[in-house]
Amino acid sequence: MKISRILVPTDFSEASSAALEWARTLQEAFGAEALVLHVIDTVAVAPAVPPLGPVPAAGADPQAVTEILQQVRRQAEGEIARVSAAFRHARTLLVDGTPGPKIVEVAAHERADVIVMGTHGRSGLARVLFGSVAEHVVRHSDVPVLTVRHRAAR
Repeated sequence: MKISRILVPTDFSEASSAALEWARTLQEAFGAEALVLHVIDTVAVAPAVPPLGPVPAAGADPQAVTEILQQVRRQAEGEIARVSAAFRHARTLLVDGTPGPKIVEVAAHERADVIVMGTHGRSGLARVLFGSVAEHVVRHSDVPVLTVRHRAAR
């Protein structure tokens, strides 16, 4: 088995940090390139601005939403640079979209051999309300997915 490209989606959470450790270990073992990906969830950030989301609610200010998206992008650029600095060979990818489908799309486009990602381990109502990006990726990815669950200190 040859692993030459590892896709590492991150939302900059503790769960993602745990997955980054696993990805670094795989990278060292296989001499692979790491693709550190962050998806700016434009639907969550800008739910009221077409074409990013549904029809605007009364009083929605498209200019304000655009400014918020620009601020989110600047913050994400700084964070993704910090995260990718921990890898020996890494390329960063910052894309807009819905995280689950976009991760699967990027994995295919970049010809990733494996995806290593964190999971928040939500269950019950929280999972129903928020969904599960990791579950979506596992169900739809054509390449193996290693999910790493962050366990809070006990």
